[in-house]
Amino acid sequence: MGVRASSVRMVMGGPIGPDGAIRTGFRLTPRGRATRCRTRAILNVRKMHPIVPFRSRSRGVPIVSHCSNQIRALRTALSALAVGAVTAASTAEIASDRVLLRLAPDTVVHVDARGGRWLLPEPTRRSLRFEDMLFARILHEDLLASGLESMESVLPFEAAHPGIASEIGLDRWVVATFDTAEGAARAVRSVADLAELGGPVEMAELDGRGGVASSLPSDPWLDLQYGIRNTGQNIAGVIGVPGADVNVLPAWDWSTGSSDVVIAVLDSGIDTHEEFASRLTEGWNVPDGTDSFADECSSHGTHVTGIMAAEGDNDQGVAGVNWGCRIMPVVVVDGCTGFESWVAEGIIWAVDRGADIINMSLQYSAGNQLLADAVAYAHAAGVIQVAAAGNTGGADDVQAPARFAETIAVAAIDNRDQHWPSSSAGPEINLAAPGWRVYSCSSSFNYVYKNGTSMAAPFVTGALGLMKSLEPDLDPVTARVVLRSTAVDILGSGFDDLSGSGRLDIEAAVLALDPEPPAPGDLDRDGRVDGQDFGLMLVQWGPCPDDCEEVCGADLNGDCIVDGQDLGLLLLDWTG
Repeated sequence: MGVRASSVRMVMGGPIGPDGAIRTGFRLTPRGRATRCRTRAILNVRKMHPIVPFRSRSRGVPIVSHCSNQIRALRTALSALAVGAVTAASTAEIASDRVLLRLAPDTVVHVDARGGRWLLPEPTRRSLRFEDMLFARILHEDLLASGLESMESVLPFEAAHPGIASEIGLDRWVVATFDTAEGAARAVRSVADLAELGGPVEMAELDGRGGVASSLPSDPWLDLQYGIRNTGQNIAGVIGVPGADVNVLPAWDWSTGSSDVVIAVLDSGIDTHEEFASRLTEGWNVPDGTDSFADECSSHGTHVTGIMAAEGDNDQGVAGVNWGCRIMPVVVVDGCTGFESWVAEGIIWAVDRGADIINMSLQYSAGNQLLADAVAYAHAAGVIQVAAAGNTGGADDVQAPARFAETIAVAAIDNRDQHWPSSSAGPEINLAAPGWRVYSCSSSFNYVYKNGTSMAAPFVTGALGLMKSLEPDLDPVTARVVLRSTAVDILGSGFDDLSGSGRLDIEAAVLALDPEPPAPGDLDRDGRVDGQDFGLMLVQWGPCPDDCEEVCGADLNGDCIVDGQDLGLLLLDWTG
Protein backbone atom coordinates (compact mmCIF):
# COMPACT_ATOMS: atom_id res chain seq x y z
CA MET A 1 0.00 0.00 0.00
CA GLY A 2 1.39 3.41 -0.94
CA VAL A 3 0.82 6.63 0.96
CA ARG A 4 1.79 10.11 -0.14
CA ALA A 5 3.08 12.13 2.79
CA SER A 6 4.49 14.74 0.45
CA SER A 7 6.06 15.08 -2.97
CA VAL A 8 8.43 12.16 -2.32
CA ARG A 9 6.63 8.86 -2.51
CA MET A 10 6.69 6.81 0.72
CA VAL A 11 5.75 3.13 0.23
CA MET A 12 4.71 1.02 3.21
CA GLY A 13 5.97 -2.55 3.09
CA GLY A 14 7.56 -3.28 -0.25
CA PRO A 15 10.32 -5.79 -1.02
CA ILE A 16 12.04 -5.52 2.39
CA GLY A 17 10.95 -7.73 5.26
CA PRO A 18 11.21 -6.76 8.94
CA ASP A 19 14.51 -8.67 9.15
CA GLY A 20 15.95 -6.81 6.17
CA ALA A 21 15.54 -9.82 3.87
CA ILE A 22 14.08 -9.70 0.37
CA ARG A 23 10.40 -10.54 0.51
CA THR A 24 8.77 -12.91 -1.94
CA GLY A 25 6.38 -11.64 -4.56
CA PHE A 26 8.79 -9.08 -5.99
CA ARG A 27 10.46 -10.16 -9.22
CA LEU A 28 14.20 -9.62 -9.55
CA THR A 29 15.90 -9.46 -12.92
CA PRO A 30 18.66 -12.03 -13.54
CA ARG A 31 22.27 -11.09 -12.89
CA GLY A 32 24.22 -10.73 -16.09
CA ARG A 33 27.90 -9.96 -16.53
CA ALA A 34 27.32 -6.19 -16.37
CA THR A 35 25.42 -6.60 -13.13
CA ARG A 36 28.20 -8.76 -11.70
CA CYS A 37 30.73 -6.06 -12.55
CA ARG A 38 28.65 -3.35 -10.94
CA THR A 39 27.96 -5.54 -7.92
CA ARG A 40 31.64 -6.28 -7.38
CA ALA A 41 32.43 -2.56 -7.77
CA ILE A 42 29.77 -1.71 -5.20
CA LEU A 43 31.13 -4.23 -2.73
CA ASN A 44 34.63 -2.92 -3.16
CA VAL A 45 33.51 0.67 -2.61
CA ARG A 46 31.93 -0.60 0.57
CA LYS A 47 35.21 -2.16 1.70
CA MET A 48 37.36 0.65 0.27
CA HIS A 49 39.65 -2.08 -1.15
CA PRO A 50 41.09 -2.36 -4.70
CA ILE A 51 38.71 -4.08 -7.06
CA VAL A 52 39.33 -7.81 -7.53
CA PRO A 53 37.79 -8.92 -10.82
CA PHE A 54 35.44 -11.90 -11.04
CA ARG A 55 36.67 -15.01 -12.73
CA SER A 56 34.71 -16.89 -15.32
CA ARG A 57 33.53 -20.21 -13.91
CA SER A 58 34.00 -21.87 -17.27
CA ARG A 59 37.45 -20.60 -18.17
CA GLY A 60 38.91 -19.20 -14.92
CA VAL A 61 39.75 -15.93 -16.68
CA PRO A 62 39.24 -12.57 -14.95
CA ILE A 63 36.23 -10.75 -16.40
CA VAL A 64 37.84 -7.32 -16.50
CA SER A 65 36.95 -5.87 -19.86
CA HIS A 66 33.26 -5.80 -19.06
CA CYS A 67 33.94 -3.75 -15.87
CA SER A 68 36.51 -1.26 -17.13
CA ASN A 69 34.21 1.76 -17.19
CA GLN A 70 33.01 1.14 -13.66
CA ILE A 71 36.55 0.60 -12.40
CA ARG A 72 37.80 3.83 -13.97
CA ALA A 73 34.87 5.76 -12.57
CA LEU A 74 35.43 4.26 -9.15
CA ARG A 75 39.14 5.10 -9.07
CA THR A 76 38.45 8.67 -10.18
CA ALA A 77 35.79 8.98 -7.51
CA LEU A 78 37.90 7.66 -4.68
CA SER A 79 40.84 9.89 -5.57
CA ALA A 80 38.59 12.96 -5.51
CA LEU A 81 36.75 11.87 -2.34
CA ALA A 82 33.55 13.19 -3.89
CA VAL A 83 31.78 11.25 -6.63
CA GLY A 84 29.90 12.71 -9.58
CA ALA A 85 27.23 15.13 -8.54
CA VAL A 86 27.50 14.40 -4.83
CA THR A 87 28.67 17.34 -2.73
CA ALA A 88 30.47 16.48 0.52
CA ALA A 89 30.44 19.63 2.65
CA SER A 90 32.96 19.98 5.48
CA THR A 91 31.75 19.94 9.07
CA ALA A 92 34.38 22.60 9.76
CA GLU A 93 32.33 24.92 7.57
CA ILE A 94 28.79 23.78 8.34
CA ALA A 95 27.95 22.18 11.68
CA SER A 96 24.78 20.38 10.60
CA ASP A 97 23.25 17.05 11.59
CA ARG A 98 20.93 16.99 8.55
CA VAL A 99 21.67 15.67 5.07
CA LEU A 100 19.70 16.58 1.96
CA LEU A 101 19.29 13.74 -0.55
CA ARG A 102 17.99 14.14 -4.10
CA LEU A 103 16.65 10.76 -5.16
CA ALA A 104 17.07 9.32 -8.63
CA PRO A 105 13.92 9.47 -10.80
CA ASP A 106 11.25 6.90 -9.90
CA THR A 107 12.96 6.17 -6.58
CA VAL A 108 10.70 5.93 -3.55
CA VAL A 109 11.26 5.54 0.17
CA HIS A 110 10.15 2.06 1.21
CA VAL A 111 9.12 1.82 4.87
CA ASP A 112 9.56 -1.67 6.29
CA ALA A 113 7.57 -3.24 9.11
CA ARG A 114 9.99 -1.83 11.69
CA GLY A 115 9.90 1.69 10.34
CA GLY A 116 13.23 1.41 8.50
CA ARG A 117 13.73 3.49 5.36
CA TRP A 118 14.99 1.87 2.13
CA LEU A 119 15.63 3.73 -1.14
CA LEU A 120 14.46 1.63 -4.09
CA PRO A 121 12.88 2.06 -7.53
CA GLU A 122 9.09 2.11 -7.41
CA PRO A 123 8.02 -1.51 -8.06
CA THR A 124 5.21 -0.45 -10.40
CA ARG A 125 7.68 1.22 -12.80
CA ARG A 126 9.96 -1.76 -13.46
CA SER A 127 11.15 -5.04 -12.02
CA LEU A 128 13.66 -4.78 -9.23
CA ARG A 129 17.17 -5.86 -10.12
CA PHE A 130 19.57 -7.58 -7.78
CA GLU A 131 21.80 -4.52 -7.78
CA ASP A 132 18.82 -2.39 -6.69
CA MET A 133 18.54 -4.51 -3.59
CA LEU A 134 22.30 -4.45 -3.08
CA PHE A 135 22.40 -0.67 -3.36
CA ALA A 136 19.49 -0.40 -0.94
CA ARG A 137 21.03 -2.70 1.66
CA ILE A 138 24.49 -1.09 1.57
CA LEU A 139 23.04 2.41 1.74
CA HIS A 140 20.61 1.43 4.48
CA GLU A 141 23.36 -0.09 6.63
CA ASP A 142 25.74 2.82 6.06
CA LEU A 143 23.12 5.40 6.98
CA LEU A 144 22.23 3.51 10.14
CA ALA A 145 25.90 3.19 11.04
CA SER A 146 26.22 6.96 10.62
CA GLY A 147 23.46 7.51 13.18
CA LEU A 148 20.36 7.95 11.01
CA GLU A 149 17.38 9.03 13.11
CA SER A 150 14.74 9.94 10.52
CA MET A 151 14.13 10.46 6.82
CA GLU A 152 11.31 12.65 5.56
CA SER A 153 10.37 14.60 2.47
CA VAL A 154 11.71 18.15 2.39
CA LEU A 155 8.37 19.47 1.15
CA PRO A 156 5.37 18.61 3.36
CA PHE A 157 3.04 19.66 0.55
CA GLU A 158 2.52 19.31 -3.20
CA ALA A 159 4.04 22.11 -5.27
CA ALA A 160 1.50 24.41 -6.92
CA HIS A 161 3.41 23.94 -10.19
CA PRO A 162 4.10 20.19 -10.26
CA GLY A 163 5.47 20.19 -13.78
CA ILE A 164 8.15 22.73 -12.96
CA ALA A 165 8.94 21.03 -9.66
CA SER A 166 9.33 17.67 -11.39
CA GLU A 167 11.49 19.09 -14.17
CA ILE A 168 14.08 20.53 -11.79
CA GLY A 169 13.81 17.68 -9.28
CA LEU A 170 12.22 19.55 -6.37
CA ASP A 171 9.82 16.66 -5.81
CA ARG A 172 12.68 14.22 -5.21
CA TRP A 173 14.38 15.79 -2.18
CA VAL A 174 14.34 14.14 1.24
CA VAL A 175 16.05 15.21 4.46
CA ALA A 176 17.82 12.66 6.64
CA THR A 177 18.53 13.60 10.26
CA PHE A 178 21.48 12.07 12.13
CA ASP A 179 22.41 11.97 15.79
CA THR A 180 25.61 14.01 15.27
CA ALA A 181 27.10 16.40 12.73
CA GLU A 182 30.02 14.00 12.28
CA GLY A 183 27.58 11.22 11.42
CA ALA A 184 25.89 13.44 8.84
CA ALA A 185 29.23 14.21 7.18
CA ARG A 186 30.10 10.51 7.19
CA ALA A 187 26.78 9.72 5.52
CA VAL A 188 27.47 12.22 2.74
CA ARG A 189 30.77 10.49 2.02
CA SER A 190 29.08 7.08 2.07
CA VAL A 191 26.50 8.17 -0.48
CA ALA A 192 29.30 9.66 -2.56
CA ASP A 193 31.01 6.27 -2.77
CA LEU A 194 27.94 4.78 -4.44
CA ALA A 195 26.63 7.60 -6.59
CA GLU A 196 28.73 7.11 -9.72
CA LEU A 197 27.72 3.47 -9.86
CA GLY A 198 24.08 4.38 -10.37
CA GLY A 199 22.70 4.30 -6.86
CA PRO A 200 19.30 5.58 -5.79
CA VAL A 201 20.64 8.99 -4.74
CA GLU A 202 21.78 11.58 -7.29
CA MET A 203 23.04 14.20 -4.86
CA ALA A 204 23.81 14.46 -1.16
CA GLU A 205 24.83 17.54 0.75
CA LEU A 206 24.77 18.84 4.29
CA ASP A 207 21.78 21.01 5.17
CA GLY A 208 23.77 24.13 6.03
CA ARG A 209 22.99 26.24 9.07
CA GLY A 210 22.86 30.01 9.00
CA GLY A 211 20.51 32.78 9.96
CA VAL A 212 19.99 36.49 10.02
CA ALA A 213 22.99 38.34 8.61
CA SER A 214 25.08 39.89 11.35
CA SER A 215 27.66 42.61 11.04
CA LEU A 216 31.15 42.28 12.48
CA PRO A 217 31.83 44.30 15.62
CA SER A 218 33.57 47.61 14.97
CA ASP A 219 36.59 46.96 17.20
CA PRO A 220 39.70 47.99 15.20
CA TRP A 221 41.94 45.15 16.45
CA LEU A 222 39.47 42.36 15.68
CA ASP A 223 41.75 41.03 12.92
CA LEU A 224 44.40 40.31 15.55
CA GLN A 225 41.93 38.21 17.55
CA TYR A 226 42.04 34.86 15.77
CA GLY A 227 40.37 33.30 18.81
CA ILE A 228 37.26 35.38 18.12
CA ARG A 229 37.40 35.21 14.32
CA ASN A 230 39.97 33.07 12.53
CA THR A 231 40.07 33.90 8.83
CA GLY A 232 43.47 32.30 8.29
CA GLN A 233 45.23 35.56 9.12
CA ASN A 234 48.96 35.67 9.82
CA ILE A 235 49.75 35.75 13.56
CA ALA A 236 53.46 36.08 14.36
CA GLY A 237 54.37 34.44 11.05
CA VAL A 238 51.93 31.53 11.44
CA ILE A 239 49.04 31.29 8.97
CA GLY A 240 45.92 30.20 10.81
CA VAL A 241 43.26 27.69 9.85
CA PRO A 242 40.03 29.49 8.91
CA GLY A 243 37.31 28.64 11.39
CA ALA A 244 39.71 27.51 14.13
CA ASP A 245 38.15 29.90 16.64
CA VAL A 246 35.55 29.77 19.42
CA ASN A 247 32.65 30.54 17.03
CA VAL A 248 31.19 33.35 19.11
CA LEU A 249 30.00 35.77 16.41
CA PRO A 250 26.67 33.99 15.71
CA ALA A 251 26.15 33.50 19.45
CA TRP A 252 26.03 37.28 19.89
CA ASP A 253 22.74 37.25 17.99
CA TRP A 254 21.32 35.45 21.03
CA SER A 255 23.09 37.31 23.82
CA THR A 256 26.05 39.55 24.53
CA GLY A 257 25.74 38.97 28.27
CA SER A 258 23.44 40.18 31.01
CA SER A 259 24.34 42.41 33.94
CA ASP A 260 22.40 39.95 36.11
CA VAL A 261 25.34 37.55 35.78
CA VAL A 262 28.45 38.14 37.94
CA ILE A 263 31.82 36.65 37.00
CA ALA A 264 34.50 36.61 39.69
CA VAL A 265 38.07 36.85 38.39
CA LEU A 266 40.50 35.35 40.92
CA ASP A 267 43.82 36.70 39.71
CA SER A 268 46.50 39.36 40.19
CA GLY A 269 43.95 42.18 40.13
CA ILE A 270 42.25 44.16 37.37
CA ASP A 271 43.09 47.62 36.11
CA THR A 272 40.17 49.92 35.34
CA HIS A 273 40.51 49.56 31.59
CA GLU A 274 37.99 51.46 29.47
CA GLU A 275 36.87 48.22 27.80
CA PHE A 276 35.16 46.99 30.99
CA ALA A 277 35.63 49.55 33.81
CA SER A 278 31.92 50.37 33.96
CA ARG A 279 31.07 46.73 34.77
CA LEU A 280 33.50 46.17 37.65
CA THR A 281 31.83 45.42 40.98
CA GLU A 282 33.27 45.71 44.47
CA GLY A 283 36.40 43.62 44.87
CA TRP A 284 38.67 42.14 47.51
CA ASN A 285 42.42 41.80 47.94
CA VAL A 286 43.05 38.67 50.00
CA PRO A 287 46.81 39.20 50.70
CA ASP A 288 46.32 42.83 51.73
CA GLY A 289 42.93 42.44 53.37
CA THR A 290 41.62 45.51 51.52
CA ASP A 291 39.22 46.32 48.71
CA SER A 292 42.04 47.50 46.42
CA PHE A 293 42.30 45.41 43.25
CA ALA A 294 44.93 47.12 41.07
CA ASP A 295 46.77 44.65 38.84
CA GLU A 296 50.36 44.11 40.03
CA CYS A 297 51.53 41.24 37.78
CA SER A 298 52.29 42.54 34.28
CA SER A 299 48.58 43.07 33.59
CA HIS A 300 47.86 39.34 33.88
CA GLY A 301 44.42 39.76 35.44
CA THR A 302 43.60 42.69 33.16
CA HIS A 303 44.49 40.64 30.08
CA VAL A 304 42.39 37.71 31.31
CA THR A 305 39.43 40.01 31.94
CA GLY A 306 39.69 41.56 28.47
CA ILE A 307 39.45 38.15 26.81
CA MET A 308 36.19 37.35 28.55
CA ALA A 309 34.68 40.82 28.95
CA ALA A 310 36.10 43.59 26.72
CA GLU A 311 33.20 45.57 25.31
CA GLY A 312 32.59 44.80 21.66
CA ASP A 313 31.35 46.94 18.79
CA ASN A 314 32.51 50.15 20.51
CA ASP A 315 34.97 51.37 17.86
CA GLN A 316 37.98 50.78 20.07
CA GLY A 317 40.45 48.08 20.95
CA VAL A 318 39.29 44.49 21.01
CA ALA A 319 36.09 42.51 21.50
CA GLY A 320 35.73 40.14 24.43
CA VAL A 321 33.50 37.09 24.44
CA ASN A 322 31.00 38.71 26.79
CA TRP A 323 30.06 42.40 26.78
CA GLY A 324 27.38 42.59 29.45
CA CYS A 325 28.17 40.50 32.54
CA ARG A 326 29.53 42.24 35.62
CA ILE A 327 33.08 41.48 36.75
CA MET A 328 34.06 40.90 40.40
CA PRO A 329 37.83 41.40 40.99
CA VAL A 330 39.38 39.16 43.65
CA VAL A 331 43.15 39.45 44.18
CA VAL A 332 44.62 36.13 45.38
CA VAL A 333 48.36 36.68 44.73
CA ASP A 334 50.92 39.14 46.03
CA GLY A 335 52.51 40.37 42.83
CA CYS A 336 52.47 37.18 40.76
CA THR A 337 52.67 34.45 43.41
CA GLY A 338 50.79 33.42 46.51
CA PHE A 339 49.44 30.65 48.69
CA GLU A 340 46.68 28.16 47.97
CA SER A 341 44.94 29.30 51.14
CA TRP A 342 44.56 32.75 49.57
CA VAL A 343 42.78 31.19 46.58
CA ALA A 344 40.54 29.22 48.93
CA GLU A 345 39.62 32.42 50.80
CA GLY A 346 39.00 34.20 47.50
CA ILE A 347 36.65 31.46 46.31
CA ILE A 348 34.60 31.60 49.49
CA TRP A 349 34.50 35.41 49.43
CA ALA A 350 33.25 35.43 45.82
CA VAL A 351 30.62 32.75 46.42
CA ASP A 352 29.27 34.51 49.49
CA ARG A 353 28.92 37.78 47.57
CA GLY A 354 26.89 36.41 44.72
CA ALA A 355 29.33 35.28 42.03
CA ASP A 356 27.71 33.03 39.43
CA ILE A 357 30.92 31.99 37.69
CA ILE A 358 34.55 31.98 38.87
CA ASN A 359 37.56 32.19 36.56
CA MET A 360 40.88 30.94 37.96
CA SER A 361 43.77 31.47 35.55
CA LEU A 362 46.09 30.10 38.21
CA GLN A 363 48.26 27.05 38.79
CA TYR A 364 49.41 25.33 41.98
CA SER A 365 51.28 22.04 42.00
CA ALA A 366 50.18 20.75 45.41
CA GLY A 367 46.42 21.19 45.46
CA ASN A 368 45.90 20.98 49.22
CA GLN A 369 42.74 19.87 50.97
CA LEU A 370 41.75 23.40 51.97
CA LEU A 371 41.68 24.49 48.33
CA ALA A 372 39.78 21.33 47.39
CA ASP A 373 37.23 22.06 50.12
CA ALA A 374 36.75 25.64 48.91
CA VAL A 375 36.18 24.39 45.35
CA ALA A 376 33.65 21.87 46.69
CA TYR A 377 31.92 24.68 48.62
CA ALA A 378 31.48 26.74 45.46
CA HIS A 379 30.26 23.73 43.49
CA ALA A 380 27.67 22.85 46.12
CA ALA A 381 26.47 26.46 46.04
CA GLY A 382 25.83 26.17 42.28
CA VAL A 383 28.76 28.35 41.21
CA ILE A 384 30.44 27.33 37.93
CA GLN A 385 34.25 27.25 38.19
CA VAL A 386 36.71 27.44 35.29
CA ALA A 387 40.44 26.89 35.73
CA ALA A 388 43.55 26.96 33.54
CA ALA A 389 45.15 23.55 33.06
CA GLY A 390 48.62 24.90 33.81
CA ASN A 391 51.71 25.68 31.77
CA THR A 392 54.04 22.82 32.76
CA GLY A 393 53.86 21.08 29.39
CA GLY A 394 53.84 17.76 31.17
CA ALA A 395 51.71 14.70 30.55
CA ASP A 396 49.32 13.79 33.36
CA ASP A 397 50.29 17.04 35.07
CA VAL A 398 47.15 19.18 35.24
CA GLN A 399 47.61 21.74 38.00
CA ALA A 400 45.30 22.73 40.85
CA PRO A 401 42.60 23.94 40.98
CA ALA A 402 41.96 22.62 37.44
CA ARG A 403 42.64 19.04 38.52
CA PHE A 404 39.69 19.05 40.92
CA ALA A 405 36.62 17.33 39.49
CA GLU A 406 34.32 20.28 40.27
CA THR A 407 36.18 22.67 37.96
CA ILE A 408 36.11 22.94 34.17
CA ALA A 409 39.76 22.46 33.18
CA VAL A 410 40.84 24.27 30.00
CA ALA A 411 43.88 23.49 27.82
CA ALA A 412 45.49 25.83 25.28
CA ILE A 413 45.65 25.55 21.49
CA ASP A 414 46.99 27.81 18.74
CA ASN A 415 45.54 29.36 15.58
CA ARG A 416 45.89 26.06 13.71
CA ASP A 417 44.02 23.93 16.28
CA GLN A 418 47.35 22.54 17.46
CA HIS A 419 48.11 21.77 21.09
CA TRP A 420 50.19 24.54 22.67
CA PRO A 421 53.34 22.67 23.79
CA SER A 422 53.46 24.21 27.28
CA SER A 423 49.83 23.37 28.07
CA SER A 424 49.58 20.75 30.80
CA ALA A 425 47.87 17.53 29.74
CA GLY A 426 45.91 14.86 31.54
CA PRO A 427 42.53 13.14 31.86
CA GLU A 428 41.16 16.09 33.86
CA ILE A 429 41.11 18.32 30.74
CA ASN A 430 37.55 19.11 29.67
CA LEU A 431 38.09 21.17 26.54
CA ALA A 432 40.51 23.57 24.84
CA ALA A 433 40.52 27.21 23.74
CA PRO A 434 43.03 29.60 22.16
CA GLY A 435 45.99 30.24 24.44
CA TRP A 436 48.82 31.16 22.07
CA ARG A 437 49.40 34.78 21.01
CA VAL A 438 46.08 36.01 22.40
CA TYR A 439 45.58 39.77 21.98
CA SER A 440 43.80 41.52 24.85
CA CYS A 441 43.81 44.41 27.31
CA SER A 442 46.82 45.66 29.25
CA SER A 443 47.39 48.46 31.75
CA SER A 444 47.18 52.13 30.76
CA PHE A 445 44.54 51.35 28.14
CA ASN A 446 47.02 49.38 26.04
CA TYR A 447 46.74 45.98 24.36
CA VAL A 448 49.30 43.15 24.24
CA TYR A 449 49.78 39.51 23.22
CA LYS A 450 50.12 36.84 25.90
CA ASN A 451 50.46 33.05 25.89
CA GLY A 452 49.20 30.44 28.31
CA THR A 453 46.33 28.38 29.58
CA SER A 454 45.55 31.51 31.61
CA MET A 455 44.40 33.01 28.30
CA ALA A 456 42.44 29.90 27.26
CA ALA A 457 40.31 29.69 30.41
CA PRO A 458 38.57 33.10 30.05
CA PHE A 459 37.25 32.16 26.59
CA VAL A 460 35.30 29.40 28.32
CA THR A 461 34.32 31.66 31.22
CA GLY A 462 33.03 34.31 28.84
CA ALA A 463 31.01 31.66 27.00
CA LEU A 464 29.48 30.52 30.28
CA GLY A 465 28.50 34.13 30.95
CA LEU A 466 26.50 34.14 27.71
CA MET A 467 24.96 30.78 28.56
CA LYS A 468 24.05 31.85 32.09
CA SER A 469 22.51 35.05 30.70
CA LEU A 470 20.19 32.95 28.54
CA GLU A 471 19.60 30.21 31.10
CA PRO A 472 19.78 31.65 34.64
CA ASP A 473 19.28 28.21 36.19
CA LEU A 474 22.36 26.77 34.49
CA ASP A 475 24.20 24.62 37.04
CA PRO A 476 27.83 23.43 37.10
CA VAL A 477 27.09 19.87 35.98
CA THR A 478 24.90 20.91 33.05
CA ALA A 479 27.41 23.56 32.04
CA ARG A 480 30.20 20.99 31.82
CA VAL A 481 28.05 18.52 29.87
CA VAL A 482 26.97 21.15 27.35
CA LEU A 483 30.48 22.49 26.79
CA ARG A 484 31.96 19.04 26.28
CA SER A 485 29.16 17.68 24.11
CA THR A 486 29.30 20.68 21.76
CA ALA A 487 33.10 21.02 21.53
CA VAL A 488 34.77 20.47 18.15
CA ASP A 489 36.92 17.33 18.15
CA ILE A 490 40.13 18.81 16.72
CA LEU A 491 42.32 15.71 16.99
CA GLY A 492 39.75 13.33 15.49
CA SER A 493 40.07 10.72 18.21
CA GLY A 494 37.29 11.66 20.59
CA PHE A 495 38.32 12.58 24.11
CA ASP A 496 42.07 13.00 24.63
CA ASP A 497 44.42 14.26 27.34
CA LEU A 498 45.61 17.23 25.26
CA SER A 499 42.34 18.93 24.33
CA GLY A 500 39.68 17.02 26.25
CA SER A 501 36.52 16.92 24.17
CA GLY A 502 37.92 19.48 21.71
CA ARG A 503 37.79 23.18 20.89
CA LEU A 504 35.19 25.42 22.51
CA ASP A 505 32.22 26.12 20.19
CA ILE A 506 30.19 28.92 21.75
CA GLU A 507 27.35 29.04 19.23
CA ALA A 508 26.79 25.30 19.56
CA ALA A 509 26.84 25.55 23.35
CA VAL A 510 24.33 28.40 23.33
CA LEU A 511 21.99 26.60 20.91
CA ALA A 512 22.20 23.43 22.99
CA LEU A 513 20.37 25.31 25.73
CA ASP A 514 17.45 25.82 23.30
CA PRO A 515 17.10 29.47 24.29
CA GLU A 516 14.09 31.64 23.62
CA PRO A 517 14.78 34.06 20.74
CA PRO A 518 15.64 37.54 22.02
CA ALA A 519 12.96 40.22 21.82
CA PRO A 520 13.32 42.31 18.62
CA GLY A 521 13.72 45.46 20.70
CA ASP A 522 16.65 44.00 22.66
CA LEU A 523 19.20 45.62 20.36
CA ASP A 524 22.22 45.00 22.60
CA ARG A 525 21.17 41.40 23.37
CA ASP A 526 21.53 41.78 27.13
CA GLY A 527 18.16 40.18 27.91
CA ARG A 528 16.43 43.52 28.55
CA VAL A 529 14.74 46.20 26.48
CA ASP A 530 15.66 49.40 28.26
CA GLY A 531 17.29 52.80 27.93
CA GLN A 532 20.44 51.37 26.37
CA ASP A 533 18.40 49.93 23.51
CA PHE A 534 16.57 53.24 23.15
CA GLY A 535 19.94 54.98 22.88
CA LEU A 536 21.11 52.54 20.21
CA MET A 537 17.95 53.22 18.23
CA LEU A 538 18.55 56.97 18.37
CA VAL A 539 22.10 56.47 17.06
CA GLN A 540 20.67 54.68 13.99
CA TRP A 541 17.72 57.06 13.56
CA GLY A 542 16.89 57.84 9.94
CA PRO A 543 17.44 55.99 6.65
CA CYS A 544 19.52 52.82 6.87
CA PRO A 545 22.97 53.08 5.18
CA ASP A 546 23.38 52.09 1.54
CA ASP A 547 19.73 51.23 0.99
CA CYS A 548 19.81 48.54 3.67
CA GLU A 549 22.88 46.88 2.22
CA GLU A 550 24.43 47.11 5.68
CA VAL A 551 22.86 45.60 8.78
CA CYS A 552 20.45 48.10 10.33
CA GLY A 553 19.50 46.44 13.60
CA ALA A 554 17.15 49.16 14.86
CA ASP A 555 14.95 48.89 11.74
CA LEU A 556 12.50 46.58 13.48
CA ASN A 557 9.83 46.63 10.78
CA GLY A 558 12.22 46.18 7.86
CA ASP A 559 11.29 49.29 5.86
CA CYS A 560 14.90 50.56 5.60
CA ILE A 561 14.33 53.52 7.90
CA VAL A 562 14.53 53.82 11.68
CA ASP A 563 11.60 55.97 12.74
CA GLY A 564 8.63 56.26 15.06
CA GLN A 565 7.17 52.96 13.94
CA ASP A 566 10.31 51.15 15.08
CA LEU A 567 10.26 53.07 18.35
CA GLY A 568 6.71 51.89 18.92
CA LEU A 569 7.77 48.28 18.38
CA LEU A 570 10.66 48.73 20.80
CA LEU A 571 8.32 50.11 23.46
CA LEU A 572 6.10 47.04 23.10
CA ASP A 573 9.06 44.93 24.27
CA TRP A 574 10.04 47.37 27.05
CA THR A 575 11.20 45.78 30.31
CA GLY A 576 12.95 48.78 31.87
